[in-house]
Amino acid sequence: MKQLFIPGSSSTPSHRLILYFNGWALGPVAVEHLAEEQGYDLLILWDYRDDQLDFDFHPYRELRLVAWSMGVWAADRFFSEHPRLREHLISGTAVAGTGYPMDDVYGIPEAVYQATLGSITEENRVRFDRRMLGGKTYRHLYEDVRERPTDVIYDELLRPYTIERDRPRPVPKPQAQGLWSHAFIGDDDRVIPPPSQEAYWREQGVPFTLIERGPHYLLSHFRHWHELW
Repeated sequence: MKQLFIPGSSSTPSHRLILYFNGWALGPVAVEHLAEEQGYDLLILWDYRDDQLDFDFHPYRELRLVAWSMGVWAADRFFSEHPRLREHLISGTAVAGTGYPMDDVYGIPEAVYQATLGSITEENRVRFDRRMLGGKTYRHLYEDVRERPTDVIYDELLRPYTIERDRPRPVPKPQAQGLWSHAFIGDDDRVIPPPSQEAYWREQGVPFTLIERGPHYLLSHFRHWHELW
């Protein structure tokens, strides 16, 4: 994983951390519009081609988890490998994602996921990016995506497929139990079907909010981190 640590502006060290897992293909630009939350440091994670993370969580007594899209899957994996961090978790919010990024019932339909992997080209990336980001409105996000080589984008999309392809996908998902406290779903999500997201979170027993005319890039509907809690 790649990481970006942004300390809070307070002159004293913070003991509270916002831990954000980004979606596929994008870097920190996805959340740069969100105002700093006073009293919190921020750690942004992205690029899930591997699970390596070098960060000291010991100073933090409170963690606020936020994850967008494929970041929900990545967060499930991370906390299953670091279960002691759950003791400090105050809230967990999933945005436009589920614990199974590739699934006919609870995620992106497998045929769609496989077709995307099998035909990734510059042309296909443009189409996928438009669906993911909700049209041409977010040009700064397009610019960020286009800076990443196609083979890197492909490998990042391939890894969840390789890991999850032949595994059972029970619901409720055991490693996600107790991790999430709320989910947000956009009713105009053209990447992960909204009914699939609703079905997943209902099975997990997690309350969710359906946002009218919300695209897959649902983060655009928020201006402050605390709105995601």
